[in-house]
Amino acid sequence: MADTDPTNQIVLALAKHEIKTEFPTNCLIEAEEHLKNSELPDDTLTDWRDVPFVTIDNPDSKDLDQALIIERDDEGYRLRYALADASYYVTPGSALFAEALQRGSTYYTPTGAIPMLPTVLSEGLISLNPNVDRRALVFDIRLCKNAKVVNTSIVRASIHSHAKLNYGQVQQYLEVALAGNQHELSSEPFNESLLLFKELGLLLLQQSLDRNVIPFNRTESQIYILGGKLLTRVRERFDTEKYNEQLSLLCNMQGAQMLDAMIANSDLQAVYRVHDAPLRQMQRRLSDVINEFADVQEETEKWLWKNGQTLSDYVASLPSGAAYARRVAAIERQILVSNRASYFTAESGEHHALAADSYARFSSPMREVVGIYTHKELLEALSTADESANNPVRNPAIDEELRNEVINAANGSRKTQKALRKTIELIAIKSLFDDDLKKQARPHYSGTIMGFKKDQLFISLDDFATDIKVYRLDLESHHQTAYSFSNVRAIPTNKQRPLWQLGDAIKLSVDSFDHQKQRFSFKIEPLTRQNTEPT
Repeated sequence: MADTDPTNQIVLALAKHEIKTEFPTNCLIEAEEHLKNSELPDDTLTDWRDVPFVTIDNPDSKDLDQALIIERDDEGYRLRYALADASYYVTPGSALFAEALQRGSTYYTPTGAIPMLPTVLSEGLISLNPNVDRRALVFDIRLCKNAKVVNTSIVRASIHSHAKLNYGQVQQYLEVALAGNQHELSSEPFNESLLLFKELGLLLLQQSLDRNVIPFNRTESQIYILGGKLLTRVRERFDTEKYNEQLSLLCNMQGAQMLDAMIANSDLQAVYRVHDAPLRQMQRRLSDVINEFADVQEETEKWLWKNGQTLSDYVASLPSGAAYARRVAAIERQILVSNRASYFTAESGEHHALAADSYARFSSPMREVVGIYTHKELLEALSTADESANNPVRNPAIDEELRNEVINAANGSRKTQKALRKTIELIAIKSLFDDDLKKQARPHYSGTIMGFKKDQLFISLDDFATDIKVYRLDLESHHQTAYSFSNVRAIPTNKQRPLWQLGDAIKLSVDSFDHQKQRFSFKIEPLTRQNTEPT
């Protein structure tokens, strides 16, 4: 009998994807040595310990990579965005770097994180925890009143985070404070920084729209353990998460620009994250899907992608409100699946989704080996540019070989994280529907048809953060008619049976489990109306 304990299932999933949960002894010894020699201040660091930095993250986050302070700078802004100085402790040639290179990144599961670095570092010495002195690599960015960057410098500093805040807490503070009322954070020295956090975040969000970044209505999916079962849920993101995301993206884009500027005149071995534009055939298919979708809507004009209209403007122009939400979500999903995956590479290139000329990953140095390496290379290049600095001796051939290893590790770990999540999602799905099969009255789940592909339609359940596949054979068996599939519809031969369209609301229940094919069969019904083929 298969083990149904979710903790044990996750252990098996980690083993399946060859993700190590223990660190070798030499890594732990190195980490302990760093703990013994961790005194600050360091005379080489800029002392910003009196500056009221704060971290803003999820409530359960323990590896705090980022802290910030925002101030007025004449009519503009000064953003200091501090990143954990992992590259100081984790250096090429060390056991810690070798292990980080092998792991590639931190992996996340419902039972906790499998860290890239030992927790005494990732949750301790390197983490920007509150009320302790920490080393940090700080992006010091001056922006004018419309949030255009005036200049950016990189500072290695000692900082002292004044508080560990979470997104919901800051969201509540902003709502209370901007309504003219007092909040527990109102008297803190960082209260104005939080108000500017929203102000600058909104300006950067508008800039992204001006660059034609598509304003997807993103949600966060969570898989968790409750009552001895793996469950999933969809969580709407706080606005504060979007603001922080914009600040992080700004630093990564500014960092990439600095790499671009220095790479021609140094031995810099940069790593970039590139996101290529969709293939032409996928763009044509997307256009066909949207046009076909618009043609079958009662209000065709609301859904048309007009000639000369950017995809970003098209998404922004889609109708709002509950009556349209499912169809808008389905259109956004079709846009997402038309995209190609981003990847790490040695060559600077466009990041299509962000409409950025170049992009690099600086903002997660404790969770991505590419962050550690990128910090190292940028700091070495800046040191080389400073003629007064005591520059280290560099070996470009060794660094180039190491960069290739970092790129392979970074790209590989992204694939592993995706595969791990898929495995855990399948465990959660099986746990849910195995229970349903034991019940005489099968529960129904509401959802949205998100896409059609050959003999399958894809359904996103409202309270379940993953897609469910319904096969044509199951559809035909349940409704006793043949179906023909297009890009946006499943059309019944018997016109009295349901017609299914992209964006339709449905209700779904499990019917059976095929042990030979290892898949569930489902029944679906219209949730709000009986769709029939128009005459």
